Order: sequence, then C-alpha cells, then structure tokens
Amino acid sequence: MILVTGGTGLIGSHLLLFLTRKGLKPRALYRNKKSIEKTKQIFSLYSTQVDELFKQIEWVKADITDVSSLQPVFKDIQQVYHAAALVSFDTKDKERLHQINVEGTANMLNLAIDHQVNKFLHLSSIAALGSYDNPITEHTHWNWKEKHSEYAVTKHLSEMEAWRATQEGLPVVILNPSVVLGAGFKNSGIGLLLKKIKKGMRYYPPGGNGFVDVWDLVKVMTDLMNSPIVNESFIVSAYDITYKKLLQSLAQKLSVKEPTFALPKTWAYIASLTGIISPSFRRTLWQHPHYSAQKLLQHWPHQFIPFEASIANMALQLKKQAV
Repeated sequence: MILVTGGTGLIGSHLLLFLTRKGLKPRALYRNKKSIEKTKQIFSLYSTQVDELFKQIEWVKADITDVSSLQPVFKDIQQVYHAAALVSFDTKDKERLHQINVEGTANMLNLAIDHQVNKFLHLSSIAALGSYDNPITEHTHWNWKEKHSEYAVTKHLSEMEAWRATQEGLPVVILNPSVVLGAGFKNSGIGLLLKKIKKGMRYYPPGGNGFVDVWDLVKVMTDLMNSPIVNESFIVSAYDITYKKLLQSLAQKLSVKEPTFALPKTWAYIASLTGIISPSFRRTLWQHPHYSAQKLLQHWPHQFIPFEASIANMALQLKKQAV
C-alpha cells in the first residue's frame, strides 16, 4: 500500500490525482477536514469523475510531529511519498519549521524503518543544496558559514535525516525540485502570485530561479519510486527563468498589464527592515542560481513540459476557478 504525506498541498494533491487515475488506492494524511476540500478542488480542475477518484483515497487523520498518531498509519505500507513540509521565510516560524520539516521527517523515517517499508521518497528542495557551483548539482557543497534561510536549513537537516535512515537499512530516494509551477491554490504560493498579477503588478524582481511543472515532478516521483534506484538524490528542474519573464508571461496569458519596472533595491531593503519580507527572502529576489538536472535525465529519459505550456495551463486553471 502507498502512503502519502502532504496530500492536501499542491504537489501532494496532484500526486494523489495521478495515483488514483492509475487505479491505485493510496492512504493519505490530513490534519483537518477543511484541508481535504482543497485537494478535491485540484481534482475538479482536471477530472469530471472527482467523487469516484476521491473514494479511492483512504484519508487518515494524523500529524507527522505526533508519533502516536502516526503509528497505526504505517500498517501494510510498502511505499511512502513524504511531501509534507512547511514553506516559510518568516523568522517567527523558526520553531515550527524545525518541528515539521526536521522532526516530522525523522518521525516518518523512523517508523518506515520499524515497519520495513520497501521504499521511501523524500521530497526536499533546491533550497537544501549548496550554492557555490555554476550550475549547481547534487554534489555542490553546503557551507554552514553561508547565509541561509531557516527554511533552507531545515530542508538540509531533513535530508541529513534521510541519509541517516539509509545507513539503517531504509531504501530512500531524495528529490530536490526547483520552484514548482502549478495552479489550484489561490491563496498560497504560485496561486497567490497569479491573483496579484491578475490585479496588476508594476514591478518584477531582477533575479530568477529554476522552475519545473508540477506534473513533471509527479511523474519523476512515481517513476523513481517504482524503479530499482535507491539511496540517491536528484535535482528536478526543467529550466532557469528570470522573474521578469515568468511574471510577464503570466500577465500575457491572463490578458492583463505586464510588470515593466525592476523592483527597487531600496524598497526591498526597507521592507526587510520593517518585517514585510525576511532578509533571506530579499536576497533571493536578486539572485539567479542555475541548476543542473543532468543526473536525473540519465535515469529519466523524458522531456520536461515546456515553460510556455506550463504557463498556459496555470492561466487556464485560474480562469476555471474564477467562473
């Protein structure tokens, strides 16, 4: 049986849709029933058989930071997709970031070891990687003297837990996706950005990042889970795009005015001083790291969804939600 954490998030909900479309009956964790409705909304964007597919999921109320609630969840589980994580660049969330991303991951890994799970896929982040190489690869050294966001630190530490579990006999695959492009959640992540663009944005950050379509990420997750590959990590990044190109492409697809001015550095500095954004997040707006997915492509001989197709799909889903 398959266990999915983070099934009420963007990546996890798309993963559950993919699995149920394959006729599988995964078990998924939730903390409150209201969050399950968000997953159902994702299903409705892509399918007319929402109720039928949703019935294939066994929803279990549990919290990855509470070991006692997790114990019964692992009964008869052979595969674990661990996609649950807190993404935040707010310094006030430091304790919660460590509880969820580090301790929660350790709890999941320990129980997977105890229940002799066949394979554990840990969804990490490019934030957990070092930043000195160009392009950045899975072997780029992490330097503790460098300035990291607390989110990046916790994702790096969660990977250390995953590698520790491999030494205890658990077969693990670690994925480091770049920024995931996918629609469905209007009030967080990319969904929130789409809403702001639709209302009109004048400024774009000067930097850029790596991006990957959510459906490519889900395909990589399931393909590697069902492959003989174990105890390896892979960057999952389809292309490096400037924020200017991302925002202007989204604006064009939504038929709204494009942002035309580079974000003033003085505004971002003042915003970080006043707590509107964190200093670590401010730094990312001017950086443009490059990531290599060559290692992945040696084992996953598929083409990534083109950037333009991802943007068009996101705009289409947003228009559906507006109806």
